[in-house]
Amino acid sequence: MTGMGETKRMGLATGRSVIVLMIAVFGLVGCSKEEGATPIGRGARAITPSGQTPSSAGISLNGWVIADASHQDLFQHSLSGFVEASMDSAYLGYVSAQATGGTGVFLGGSVELQAGLLNPSNTTQVNIKTDSKLLVTIYDEFTGRPDSTGATVSPISTYLTTASGYVQGNRAYLKFSDSYGMIELDGTFNANVFEGTFSYDNNRRFDGAGQGAEGVLGTFQVPTCQFFRCQ
Repeated sequence: MTGMGETKRMGLATGRSVIVLMIAVFGLVGCSKEEGATPIGRGARAITPSGQTPSSAGISLNGWVIADASHQDLFQHSLSGFVEASMDSAYLGYVSAQATGGTGVFLGGSVELQAGLLNPSNTTQVNIKTDSKLLVTIYDEFTGRPDSTGATVSPISTYLTTASGYVQGNRAYLKFSDSYGMIELDGTFNANVFEGTFSYDNNRRFDGAGQGAEGVLGTFQVPTCQFFRCQ
């Protein structure tokens, strides 16, 4: 992918319909990585300089990032690299590559074009607005459990509000970034679904030791007009 080094590619699931997520029912727990483990030091890239939260910005988690079930180990490894920008990945629990069993990687966004509304019949390249937003939230096996203080463990969120990229015809290339690194979404869309490849490239590790990780996490899928401004 443009601007990124060599990455490992995974077989990706296809043919999925538009997702309707019911985050409120995430009481289920997937296969445990470490029974009884207490997550600590979980970082979050979800606060804007103004203190605005993703919910107040109108971002909904109505999409997901998945990989083929046969690549669960590779998915978990790539996800560990992704979160290491802001936390010790030792405190990341099991996350299903198929977003099942109450765990998964979910996303939402608010993307507008510099000129006009999203129009697949327009073959001219149109840049997106630089303040477009992306929210990625990881629900792992620890999410919703009490920690050692009795507080409920929150999901791990990345909220990015600096963007670049373009739309041309039915293709979109989007890059969201902050001081920790960047996320790239490269795919195509129709009236119902925007889908493609989710990649990341971190600028740093949480502890400052070594180079930040990069890789392809999987295939993203999100409702087109709940991600882009269509009207």
